Amino acid sequence: MKRILLTLLFGALLLATSTAQTTFSSKMPIDTETNNTPYIIESANLDNDQYPELVVTTQTSTGIQLYKNNGDGTFTEQTQVSTTLSFVYALVLEDVNGDNHIDIVAGSLDGNKIVWFQNDGFGNFGTEQLIANASSPVSMVFADIDNNGTRDLVVLLYYAGQTVWYSNLGGGSFSTAQTLISVANSYPGHIDIIDFDNDLDLDMVITNIYSYGNGTVEVYYNNFIQNGTVTYTKDTNTVDSGLYYVFYTKFADVDNDNNIDILVTDIGDGGVTGYLYWYKKETNGTYTRTTLTTSINNPSFIGFEDLDDDGLKDVVTANGASNATEPDLVWFRNLNNGVYSSENIISTSTSQIFSFSINDLDNDTDMDIAAVSFNENDLNWYKNAKYSLGLNSSILNTFNIYPNPVKNELYVKSPNNENYNVSVYDILGKNVVNSTISPNNPLDVSSLYNGIYIIKFERYNKTFKFVKE
Repeated sequence: MKRILLTLLFGALLLATSTAQTTFSSKMPIDTETNNTPYIIESANLDNDQYPELVVTTQTSTGIQLYKNNGDGTFTEQTQVSTTLSFVYALVLEDVNGDNHIDIVAGSLDGNKIVWFQNDGFGNFGTEQLIANASSPVSMVFADIDNNGTRDLVVLLYYAGQTVWYSNLGGGSFSTAQTLISVANSYPGHIDIIDFDNDLDLDMVITNIYSYGNGTVEVYYNNFIQNGTVTYTKDTNTVDSGLYYVFYTKFADVDNDNNIDILVTDIGDGGVTGYLYWYKKETNGTYTRTTLTTSINNPSFIGFEDLDDDGLKDVVTANGASNATEPDLVWFRNLNNGVYSSENIISTSTSQIFSFSINDLDNDTDMDIAAVSFNENDLNWYKNAKYSLGLNSSILNTFNIYPNPVKNELYVKSPNNENYNVSVYDILGKNVVNSTISPNNPLDVSSLYNGIYIIKFERYNKTFKFVKE
């Protein structure tokens, strides 16, 4: 595996350009006394009011905390979704039962179970419903790995060294566990899923801790057979090995070449410096490692979203160390073709962040950040203060999309016949489509699941909500 240190080609001029367009507010407290050791945060619109709520789990305390977005930059803590679950290391917001309401799915490490809580559509959640008893669930993803049109649940079992999946049977029911991967003493920590090899089925990237200094990152390919057993085969080339304490991984097109790359943090530990890497799969099958240079010695979580509305997704990472002297939250502007700016500091006053969520928290069409502080037991958010580019409002007022609801093709009404670069996001804020649209060239949305989506016209920073049926 080749190793490359990312070179900053344009120096200080480029940094000045990036920070001039997008800055973040100082931290704005949401809750200064969360339950002990908040570990994971996720965000989604849970009550259908256009503003995303926040869901937080803790490591040592019991409970799942829900914060309602009031729409004015403030949040109100609601009655706890659960008061019994502890060591919730796995959290997903997902429409489990297909009623177009986002539910909460949680995996308890010491409780050895995976459960879900049904949303009534107004942000009220029912009692715990068991999906499965499972040994030490630490990371999970919903994805249609058997290509039957329903999103299945894939889970890493830390102490068992296993990756298992539960087939989605519909209506909130799942099959029993089916083992995909089993490697004793591998201690798998994090998983992401995407069609990595462009063969129309979903592949996996998994981090394995093993022991200090022996961590690995592996890709597994889906051997999809119609109506057959779901199996996976490990890539003959390991993405990376010898990592000290590999913490997080994410599939992403880092260099904008329409091929998927892999982001990874090696958090380090006990005085050992960690790193933020991305990996490109070369045509010969090997992986090239590039380092994104950061002053953070123990990078933990990774975000990959367009923070400055230039149509390119940027990289965000956080500091997993407690009481560190380095920054706590930073971002790197995507300059295209795999080149990124030097780090831009978001916060220096939020200690030990193991998770953050990027979403438009104030409904002003740019991406904000909410983060939990593990050792300070608090929850804060950072407003994206990107300045307006001053585009002609008369042009924006002529935009519209139709039909809405839509089944197959979405059209745009606009004052001219140009092609517009657009991005489509689901109600979890996940980018599901990047394409172009014009009055004579509709956007094909037939492959999207039924539900609510946001389409964003990148050049004009204009967004519309539409319903896929």
